[in-house]
Amino acid sequence: MEVRPPGLTTHFTGERSHTLALLKMLRNLEQRLQGSGFDLCHPVHTAWYNRVIQNEGLVESGALRTLPEPPLSLQDDGDADNGERRGNRSVPPPSNAVLIGNTKSVWPSFVSWLAARVEEEDRTGSTSPRVEDVLHSSPFDEYCEETISRSIQEVCCGDDDDAGGVASYELFWANGKRKKFTNKHHRPSSSDGKSPLEGKRNVASAAAAKRRYHCYDCNQDSFLVSMQRVANTTGQYWHDEDGTKLCVHPVYGTWTAFRVLAVFGADRDLSGNSGGSAIPPAPPPCPCPVREEELKEARAIFDYALEMNLSDRGGGGNYGATSDQSWAELCTLLHGKVCRGSVWDEVPESMKPWIELRNAIGVGRNDWKYDDAQLLYHYTKDPDILMSEVEKYRAR
Repeated sequence: MEVRPPGLTTHFTGERSHTLALLKMLRNLEQRLQGSGFDLCHPVHTAWYNRVIQNEGLVESGALRTLPEPPLSLQDDGDADNGERRGNRSVPPPSNAVLIGNTKSVWPSFVSWLAARVEEEDRTGSTSPRVEDVLHSSPFDEYCEETISRSIQEVCCGDDDDAGGVASYELFWANGKRKKFTNKHHRPSSSDGKSPLEGKRNVASAAAAKRRYHCYDCNQDSFLVSMQRVANTTGQYWHDEDGTKLCVHPVYGTWTAFRVLAVFGADRDLSGNSGGSAIPPAPPPCPCPVREEELKEARAIFDYALEMNLSDRGGGGNYGATSDQSWAELCTLLHGKVCRGSVWDEVPESMKPWIELRNAIGVGRNDWKYDDAQLLYHYTKDPDILMSEVEKYRAR
């Protein structure tokens, strides 16, 4: 019997043909993403996340907004719980979205992509400033968005049977961007669950298939999704909400990063039922994999990092009392500021505690910690790090 590692595909079950098509589509997506270094693909139902942020009062306060959910169905006594089937109805897949991220595996793929970009500039006779523009233009973010978006589009805009009944999808990026893709030529399923064109092979070219999709950017304002809370609902991460805010995986530790949440839509309930689907139960929460003494040390580092970065605004180490403006500036420091840092001594003192915080957790550190270049670039965005990595790649 084939044994698959825990991941996206093992959570989607069902017996109807379109559910199997969805399973096939998700397997294809997972394989494509893994080939580009995005080795974290976790299924999730948006209702799980919505309940969490509603219970925490984050929706009422306006801090976060709820994600799209599939319509609910009226369940009768013959309906099944997750993973079972009763009567003539099968239970809907327990997820309508996928959380995509990476471990350290993404870095070699990114460096290869970046070296090709720089080589292209060199080959076309571009001047040195053009190459510098590539290195200074947040190329890692570009790689993530370009690669993940293309992978999802190529899978979802193929033959409808391979696309798993997905008529549209939305991408909610970690940086607040939101984009929706709609298959304008998606063939709706008939009432019996079969496509009216079933049996006719789709021979459209890849280029023609891509033209089926219309993309519009609906981020008139940003749509922030708490990726840590999404990850927590998968049951595969422990979220230290009360202390360090870290997400810790029992194997990878803190050495993961979440890039985007892809939310899939369909012309009908993906289980084959008309009238919507039931919300499946969320997986059990992940137990804390961190030793108590390490957790205390990490929380002390977190408090020190806050005090160093926010004390000038009166926030001190009090997480709850810090102003919105202070947190906006902190987000800029951690995610948007470019500074020198190709070696540890060049890293700004205000940045070092945040790196030490991640390293304070022993789980996964020996096997999954980012190498120096990936780690320092993650926090400093120093383009000199990228140039050095490209030169090393070329010298191989």
